[in-house]
Amino acid sequence: MTNTDQSFDHLDIINAVLGLAYNFESYPNHLFKAGYKLSRIEPIIGVPDSINPDILFMSRNMGLFAECKGGKFKIGSNLSRYDSIQVRHLIEKGIDIPTESLELDVGIFGRDNLIHMKEQLIGKGIDYPQVILDKTVEKIHGRSFKDPKLNDLFSESVEIKSKAPLILKFTDSSPVKRIAPFIFTTLMSRSITGRNKFKVRNLTEEVMGDIWDNLDKNLQNTLVDKMKRFLRQCKTKQLKNYLTNSDDVWSVSIPDHWKSRKKFSDDCNRFIHELDQKDLYDFM
Repeated sequence: MTNTDQSFDHLDIINAVLGLAYNFESYPNHLFKAGYKLSRIEPIIGVPDSINPDILFMSRNMGLFAECKGGKFKIGSNLSRYDSIQVRHLIEKGIDIPTESLELDVGIFGRDNLIHMKEQLIGKGIDYPQVILDKTVEKIHGRSFKDPKLNDLFSESVEIKSKAPLILKFTDSSPVKRIAPFIFTTLMSRSITGRNKFKVRNLTEEVMGDIWDNLDKNLQNTLVDKMKRFLRQCKTKQLKNYLTNSDDVWSVSIPDHWKSRKKFSDDCNRFIHELDQKDLYDFM
């Protein structure tokens, strides 16, 4: 079972790193400034043993794999094998590349846990640039980035003045309490706008928002399966008066009155509170 604190922490770091590739007013935009855009989240790269980076960013001539580290002690198997990834592996994966002469680099991103990981990484001969994202953002350990623009941007300490933006709402390891509010809000929105019928995949895509197309296909499928299990559980519990389905086609029906909407909202909240943690994890 996934440690919930760890999964929260990991997702927070993923969002902190994703935020660097957008141009938000009060949040550092190092990757955006250097011309990087989000390419893929959790791509599974099929080199001899598959490697599963957290994020791949792309600029005009560089690819940057971002490893997001939440814990102090677990390095994982990815880091020692990035050097085996070649551009052709990305092409085989169906990832759009800007140029055949694309150069690939790796960055390790985390909180102050990176300070504790330094010795372990050195011991394993891993010297990728390590960037701390806490109260400030800056490169603290490791070699230089291959991209001189990134070296310039990450070389000085920049204050982080706001929380990381919520770009990726949840992943397959997120606890139900984190996922449910997004689903219930989307169901309410569908009912209000008369889009009562839906397929689970469409609902998942709507819940995830613009980021959906950047999610690896495997991750998309895992989230759709997770959503199906969640809806089935809702249908047998507090939300049985609102949800029906015939195979993969579902319907949500909330009477068009503020009292009915409030009751739906109350029932949603009760559903979350009544399931104890064991039940939640058993079906997710």
